[in-house]
Amino acid sequence: MKPNHDLSRRSTVKELDRIISRSLRLFLDYINRKHWTGRENEAVSLYAFGFLQKECSARGPLFDPTQIGIEVGAANTKKSRKSQVRKDLVIWRTAGANRWYPQKKRSEPLAILEWKVRRPGIKRRPTSRTDIDWLSRHCRRHKETLGYAILLDLKENIAKLSVIRVDALGLHEIPI
Repeated sequence: MKPNHDLSRRSTVKELDRIISRSLRLFLDYINRKHWTGRENEAVSLYAFGFLQKECSARGPLFDPTQIGIEVGAANTKKSRKSQVRKDLVIWRTAGANRWYPQKKRSEPLAILEWKVRRPGIKRRPTSRTDIDWLSRHCRRHKETLGYAILLDLKENIAKLSVIRVDALGLHEIPI
């Protein structure tokens, strides 16, 4: 009997959504409890090391902390074959993976998480629109990769998070 790859894919998507949602909910609780503030890089680092890494489980799609990369090459650019687009946070399919390892055709991420942070006192209001557009194009070409556009809004007394999952089929809001 052949394995049902669609079912396997659906369960991976569902499990990854659950991991992202739960870890972001704990991250947001922490942000609000501590009245934390910081830039995008600090938020990504705090989330990856303080919350996402704790979600590693031998039975899930995120089974090893070395699957997580911050500001790593995740896709080719138009400049040259050697040039890579760096993304905020990447989850690889295998432990220790990157675009050059395992050595085969360029490794593709399991998931790419792009972040935007709105901060008090900053006039510019970043949005996830450009991230969603890039993730949509990328996920249509690389159907096995999921994208997550994350917007952390720190402008009010109570921080808010919004998350949109992007895949080859479209956009899906992820409840936090």
